[in-house]
Order: sequence, then C-alpha cells, then structure tokens
Amino acid sequence: MIIKQIFIGLGISFLLLQTFSCKSSKTTASGKTNEAAVVENNTNPIVTGNSEELYMHRWYLSSVYQKEVRTETGRTAYLTFSPGQVNTVAGFTGCNRLSGSFTINGNNEIRFSPLAVTKMACANDKTESIFLPVLAETNRWSVENGVLKFYKEDKEVAAFTAVDATAEKLEGNWELNYISGPRIAFDGLYPEKKPFIRFELGLGIISGNTSCNGFSSKYKMNGNAIHFEPLLSTMMACPGDAEKIFTGMLLKVNKYALGGDSTLTFLTDDVAVMRFVRK
Repeated sequence: MIIKQIFIGLGISFLLLQTFSCKSSKTTASGKTNEAAVVENNTNPIVTGNSEELYMHRWYLSSVYQKEVRTETGRTAYLTFSPGQVNTVAGFTGCNRLSGSFTINGNNEIRFSPLAVTKMACANDKTESIFLPVLAETNRWSVENGVLKFYKEDKEVAAFTAVDATAEKLEGNWELNYISGPRIAFDGLYPEKKPFIRFELGLGIISGNTSCNGFSSKYKMNGNAIHFEPLLSTMMACPGDAEKIFTGMLLKVNKYALGGDSTLTFLTDDVAVMRFVRK
C-alpha cells in the first residue's frame, strides 16, 4: 500500500511538472514574457543600441526640437563621450568648448552635470544659445542607425549624426585654388572672389559660394567615395563661365583626398579635378 501511494504521488508530480513546462515553453516561443510586455507597453523612447555605440563616435548636432541647425562658421556643435568610474563628456557648442560628466543607466536615462564652458563671445553663431539649454533638460536618450537622439521625457529635443574620424577632418571652410578644364588661368577665372565650400557634418550638407551665388547640396560619403546631389543656389546673374565651370565639375566628383589638415582634393576616379585649401 505504501509503495502504491508513493507511485501515485510521483505520477501526480510528473503531471504537474509537465503542465508547467508546457506553459513555460509556450510563453518562450511567443516571446510574450512579462518583461517583454513591459517593454512593448513602454511609451517612452527605448535604447535601440547600447551604450558602447555612444562611445564609438563623435556626434555632430543636426537638429534641435526637430529643426535643422545650420552653421555660418564652418564648425558644427558636437559631443564625444568617454566611459569610466566617472563618465565624461566633451565637445563644442558652435563657439565654445565644453566639458563635464554624465550618468547613464540601463533604462536609457541620461543626465548631464553642470557643464564647464569656455567664455569666447559668440557673435557669429547662435547655436550655443539653443544647444546648452537642451543638454540641461535632457533625461533620456536613444541611438539607432548612426543617429543619437536626446529627449525630455518622451519629447525629442535634439538629434546628432555619427561621424567617423576621417570625415571629422573635413570640418571647416575650404577655398578653391585649382580646377581642371578651363584654358583661362585660375586667377583670370576668379579674379575677385574664389569659390569656397564648407561641410555641415551633422546634416550631410555641403554649402558655400560659387564666387557669385551661395549654394548648398546634400552629399553621400562612404570611405573616400563622395557624391554630391544637384545644387540649390541663389539666382544672381553671373558674368562669364566661372560659376558654370565650378558647379559642373563639383557634380563630376566621386572621390576625395586630404593632404594633412590643410589641403582637400576632389577627384573624378583617380584624376584630381579640384583642390581646396583650408581657410
């Protein structure tokens, strides 16, 4: 009798264990665990990468409150992050250098300490006046496909674009000093004002002046390959062919090369067709 009772008890235990296992396997197969449900019902922005990606790039400011931030100086605001016992942030406001610390956790919360900022006057660029207040109110973040976003609760307050170390060197204003094709001497082609370009790295835009009209163009870059879209420009009447030669050649460019920090060459395949010097 005792042995029979033992077998009955073992049978009941086995059935209970099997029932529990089936329920668990169904839950796992559907992916609807309690933890997953919490994530799916969370209306706040979520981290789509991880904090390691935050530390891998220099992040150039592209928008504040979903409005593009353009630069008039050729230098775009940016941030860089470094992990440690105290996580640190450094960067540029568009005018001044900044530095400080921040805290971050697995719930995609981020908070910046009061930041130290140098004291240069910023008459030529207004970015700093909108950028620093955004950092002070940021409390959440997300990163996906090379775009870092800051939020105040569930409202996007700023967005940044990841830029690799080589492309960072393109930042600034570049003045043309050579162009292939025309038989007329370069100084005769541009006797008074030479064309210049600037890279707005946060937006993927090149802008500048053709020697006559202001212009802008979106670009795509992969390694040293680069392609410019058709230019948007002002509509002043321009004497001669200087502007046409510049804009036409720019659209033929498919590569670039940097000579140190001071020379930028555009190429068509392996032929140098334009050269710029940093200004």
